[in-house]
Amino acid sequence: MKTLLILLAALLPLSANADLYIIVNKDLPISQLEKSDISAIYLLKKKHWENGEDIMPINLPATADARARFTTQVFDSTPEKLGSYWDKMLFKGETPPVTQNSEQAVVMFVERIKGAIGYVETKPQSSQIKILQQFK
Repeated sequence: MKTLLILLAALLPLSANADLYIIVNKDLPISQLEKSDISAIYLLKKKHWENGEDIMPINLPATADARARFTTQVFDSTPEKLGSYWDKMLFKGETPPVTQNSEQAVVMFVERIKGAIGYVETKPQSSQIKILQQFK
């Protein structure tokens, strides 16, 4: 029992201390984004990259720890407050960013869709992905 508790205690901080990577397709002609740009993209206030291509923000499920961290890091807010924002936006006819079920699905989507942007906690190893921002 003691060994199990030690193992659990060792694993818990990994998620809480994991980095958060903002990723795009490697062919997108951009090398960095400010936090305010990321926020504008995910609030659908910025809808096109500088080259005119449509931006497609990708979310993880609302229950994902990485999504809660993303909301805190990028919006300085809580998932509940952001959910209220999207309730209002839905009423106005705006739909929230597309949700993918896993980090692997986010990476695969960003690999294939040039205008996509996503976030993951596991540093992508794909040669088709570019990291624009890293939050500690």
